[in-house]
Amino acid sequence: NAYYCCVAQLMTSMALPLPNLPVIYLAGDSHSLSPGWRTIESGGQQRLIVPVLVTGLKAWHLRDSSDFFPKANFKSAMASIPDGANVIFGFGEIDCREGLLVAVERAKYVDLAEGIHTVIDIYVKSMVELVRARKFRLFVHPVPPVLPQTIDTVTHFNAALKARLACEERLHYLDFFEELLAPGGGFNTAFALDGTHMHPSYLRLLSDKLPPLDG
Repeated sequence: NAYYCCVAQLMTSMALPLPNLPVIYLAGDSHSLSPGWRTIESGGQQRLIVPVLVTGLKAWHLRDSSDFFPKANFKSAMASIPDGANVIFGFGEIDCREGLLVAVERAKYVDLAEGIHTVIDIYVKSMVELVRARKFRLFVHPVPPVLPQTIDTVTHFNAALKARLACEERLHYLDFFEELLAPGGGFNTAFALDGTHMHPSYLRLLSDKLPPLDG
């Protein structure tokens, strides 16, 4: 079981008992597991990352017309987060791994760029709606470049996501994607965990990009 193997490796470096600290939520697919229950620093204050796992969610599932079960799971997960919370969103990896290239091959889009922009528009619309309705302070995690087979798609996706979020005052892109790459290109394996997920050691990069938090 992939989840078991990932969690088993993560537990070997988990500091217990968990500290009693202000929290920041990190909502994502299985990539929310690595940073979960770890501490980061923002503005000189320690925060505990509370993972909010939404298994199998593509950003594409968040479109208005979707009735696929991961969207219902997403809504349930969002309901578990209190209004006004600091939240990091970390979705899009499954779109890059499974959805986008298949859709282009099936002529759903003219090219990859059109597919990426369509998915990002859906993703951003969903986040903006949550900020308005729930008063979240929302930060956006870059898609991790962990798989060599998808790194080109991930690179294009993150570049488009960064550009799109620059137009959104209430959404904050955590711009550390380039620091996850090796000097010669590809994923920096210093941050590798199990061939699919990142090691929690990457959180120092995230901390460096996180502004001071309220609450």
